[in-house]
Amino acid sequence: MELSKPVKKRLAATAVGLAVFLLAVAIHRSGLLEIAELKTLDHRYYRYADPAKAGKDIVLVAVDEASLEAFGRWPWPRDRHGYVVHYLKEAGAKAIVFDILFLEPDEDSEEFDQTFAEEVRAAGNVFLPILFQDSPQSFPPELLSKAGIPVEDKASGSAALLQNYPGVKLPIPPLAEAARGFGFINLFPDEDGTARRIPLLAQAQKATFPQISAAVARYVLGADRAERGLRWLRLGQATIPLTSQGDMVIDWHGTLEGKTYPSYSMGAVLRSFAEMRNGERPFLDPALFKDKIVFVATTAAGTYELRVTPLSPFTPGVLIHMAALDNMLRGRSMQPAPYWVFALATLALCLGTAWSFMLLQRQTLKLALIAGIAMAYYGLAVHAFTSHGLWLELAFPEGALAVTFAITATVEYLTEGRQRRQLRAVFDKYMAAEVVEEIMRNPEGITLGGEKKELTVSFSDIAGFTTISEKLEPEALVELLNQYLSAMTDIILKHRGNVNKYLGDGIMAIFGAPRGDPNHATLACYAALDSQVELARLREEWKAQGHPEIVARIGINSGPLVVGNMGSQARMEYTVMGDSVNLASRLEGANKFYDTLILLGPRTYELTKRDIEAREVDLLRVKGKREPVVVYELLARKGGLGPEKHRVVEAYLDGLASYKRRDFAQAKLKFEEALALDPSDGPSKVYRARAETCLATPPPSDWDGVYELKSK
Repeated sequence: MELSKPVKKRLAATAVGLAVFLLAVAIHRSGLLEIAELKTLDHRYYRYADPAKAGKDIVLVAVDEASLEAFGRWPWPRDRHGYVVHYLKEAGAKAIVFDILFLEPDEDSEEFDQTFAEEVRAAGNVFLPILFQDSPQSFPPELLSKAGIPVEDKASGSAALLQNYPGVKLPIPPLAEAARGFGFINLFPDEDGTARRIPLLAQAQKATFPQISAAVARYVLGADRAERGLRWLRLGQATIPLTSQGDMVIDWHGTLEGKTYPSYSMGAVLRSFAEMRNGERPFLDPALFKDKIVFVATTAAGTYELRVTPLSPFTPGVLIHMAALDNMLRGRSMQPAPYWVFALATLALCLGTAWSFMLLQRQTLKLALIAGIAMAYYGLAVHAFTSHGLWLELAFPEGALAVTFAITATVEYLTEGRQRRQLRAVFDKYMAAEVVEEIMRNPEGITLGGEKKELTVSFSDIAGFTTISEKLEPEALVELLNQYLSAMTDIILKHRGNVNKYLGDGIMAIFGAPRGDPNHATLACYAALDSQVELARLREEWKAQGHPEIVARIGINSGPLVVGNMGSQARMEYTVMGDSVNLASRLEGANKFYDTLILLGPRTYELTKRDIEAREVDLLRVKGKREPVVVYELLARKGGLGPEKHRVVEAYLDGLASYKRRDFAQAKLKFEEALALDPSDGPSKVYRARAETCLATPPPSDWDGVYELKSK
């Protein structure tokens, strides 16, 4: 059983959507376009990062340009770091975190190291950085145990995800023994060099070490150990979502330049320490650091390593640790959506796009709906990002939508688009542009192969064309005929008709097809009237050029007709068939018997009598028909009949009424009255002659007034 066209289109759309979805899944698993997805994440950070969400309990003490101007070139003697620790501890800092490596003894004096270590021990809340390296290093077991963190694996295989390094470099022994804790500061950017995520745990020398922000979070949250699953890490009450590689994705709130976290000059801190020790009021109010987690790092040019982050290509590395700690303490780290969310979203976008494009007809509606789908998913991804810290993938789903759109557009162009172009080729040259566009928007509204509907058909023909053709050279005749046909065609198209065919010097036009138009009869009448006006103008031009006068006669009839594609498989033509066509053709020829220009069939007059001026011409039986029909002459648009012509028509109609009553003498007088007003009035001439004949030879008693037209 052959499937219907709508079913075929639904199946084709589904097939395209599924094919693109499977392709997207395959590419996603290959990792070929991972950078593109990361860039969409960067876009969300850059566009929607909100510094107001940053914690107010994390601050920075920076070795900036002002500090170097006040205290000399870097590196400084380490006793100054001890003074900073002393001041911050006295100020009530919750934790002090150095992002400065102390892997070698102070080059100036060991006493400076000792002073620094004593302050670190006295503070009891100082965290120092460690660094993974390629070669192992020997440490006292108690020091290595102090640097590590107990980890409880809650899921089998989670421990295998931890990166294992050959060795680790700890601070010099005096500082290592005095510090509260340690954390590694190695950073691992993505393939494009941008830091977006960090591993919170790593292994070296058979021990597990925390990242420095995780070490501080463990201390602040009071966690004695870390619990780890495949996609999460728990420190006390805080559960941190992880990627499938075991990394935490940082939720960036802003840059240091954007004042996301308060920053103070280390030179100002040293000055405040000196003033406080001398009993003076310190330059910086110690309350600024009360209950704060203070990071100490270098930000002066040339003293630190720049990192690329989603918000800036020139970011001090310390901001990465500060942002990571902020995320862990407030449960705001970015959580990658599960894989099934990506798969479901991509499938929905692919199918939605394919169905929208292939099942809807109007191009503007297709594009609007598909654009709406794309924007809706983008809005969903942004809402998830800003309100729920959820990372929904954008590049693959939106890219799959674009590919689906391209493929469905290509499929439609090669299949249905070809049918549309063929349909346009049939109509474009013979129909008004707006009619063709209407058809193209809804081609299903046309039944190809034939359907029955009421239409209006008009035939026009040049009177005496054979005689005219004999007076002109072939080239001149063709040029004249083309001018005439072009002008008449333009008028037909202007009135939403379509030129069905050219019959030598004649034109057959259809009104109301292929799309139904309730005013088809009126439009046909208006087109005929405008054609005569245009032809009169052309006659003046042709007369000046020495061409013979051209007069065109038009017959118009309305009625039920069969319209559609007719012919053979090799050659088809969009046309109409039915008795109404034949009558229209006969009426065109009947004009010469009444010396008229436009004759209407009875149904046309019935449909248009409120819009036109017309008069009854005859009760006519045309060749090949048994039933007579009332024929009318089209004179003008409603209200367009001049006073003189109006008097002619009144006299004519009075005469016609007398003629039908068999009062032939009175009829003759009325027709002569009409001719006195307009000697060229054709119908009055015809009826005056008939009245005279009837007066000479009265018709039989069963006379019905029907005139039989025996020829075309």
